[in-house]
Amino acid sequence: MRQGMRQQLLAQGIAALASLAAAMPLLATAQTGGNANAVATSPAEAALPTTGNNNFEKRFAPLYAAVFTEGGRFSGSAMSADLQALEPILKRTKAPALDFFRLYYTQATLFNRRGMPSEAGLAAQKAITAMPKPSDPQWAYPHLELSIASVRWLAEGGRYEAALKQVQTLAVRYPLQQVAKLPTQMRWDNSTPIPQAADFPTQLQVLGIYEDLGYVLHEQGQYRQALQANQRLLPVARERLQVMGETPRLRGLLANLAQNSYMLGQVDAARNYLQERLQIALGAGDHATVYDSYFQLMVLAHEQNDPQQARQWLSTYEQYARAQGHSDQLARAQQLRNELNGREAVPPPQQPAQPSAPQPARQPKR
Repeated sequence: MRQGMRQQLLAQGIAALASLAAAMPLLATAQTGGNANAVATSPAEAALPTTGNNNFEKRFAPLYAAVFTEGGRFSGSAMSADLQALEPILKRTKAPALDFFRLYYTQATLFNRRGMPSEAGLAAQKAITAMPKPSDPQWAYPHLELSIASVRWLAEGGRYEAALKQVQTLAVRYPLQQVAKLPTQMRWDNSTPIPQAADFPTQLQVLGIYEDLGYVLHEQGQYRQALQANQRLLPVARERLQVMGETPRLRGLLANLAQNSYMLGQVDAARNYLQERLQIALGAGDHATVYDSYFQLMVLAHEQNDPQQARQWLSTYEQYARAQGHSDQLARAQQLRNELNGREAVPPPQQPAQPSAPQPARQPKR
């Protein structure tokens, strides 16, 4: 499916991790301009926390700084190798859990930036296992965001059981029924030299966790369980997002529900979810989702052997494009019309067990 509220939040969460990391005491001072690639200086090194192994700190600090300093440049494969080489040092010296967490957290972030979700997910799980509960408040928010991000990384790497276990753990920790008691947005505590995230998780973060639950179940092929999970989420999401003025975010959840229903053969329900998604997109002026909703509704009608309804949705698509002055969408509407004419000229085969292309939007992979 198309972009849902969790998909939007994931990018924000990863960015927040990087921003927070840049403020941590073990990092070199953030640099910009010509010295963007410089490593920790002596004053920064002096600020590093004292641990049982200064050798680890001296080797880790510049790597950490290079990964999280804005504009920093490095070889991803070489950086991965350098970070991996530090793990035996920690094990040999029986380092504290926080050191293991920092190492694996950095590895996970690096793997994600390299487009390696499976490796990122595994590193994230090692970080969470090493430090199940942050002992230092300043690491509580990175720990939460890493926990949330690992669900998507594991799922995208095909590790659905691990992803499901992680998201279920988060769901137990943050019950959906209590979401209204959480803050609507996160604030930062700037009372100390090192800013710390405060008032988290937010309502949107927790709603995203439950959207991920439906996503992982759907990717596993457990369509009925995914539908049930998303149906439980829908009334809470409707109510909370309305209060927060975030109604456009509902479109992702509705797209997920439409796909769940479609895969179960519940075409009428899928159509209803898509129509509600369309109305929200129209109200928000979200042109991309409007066009996609018209397209999905046209496909549903065609697959239900209702050519008249399919043509009506296509005509509405075309009218909307003309009203918006979108010449590219007008051209696409003509292509869709030609394809529809071609399909109608061929005797329809027997109803397939699984939909043939084009088909309704798939669950989002992020």
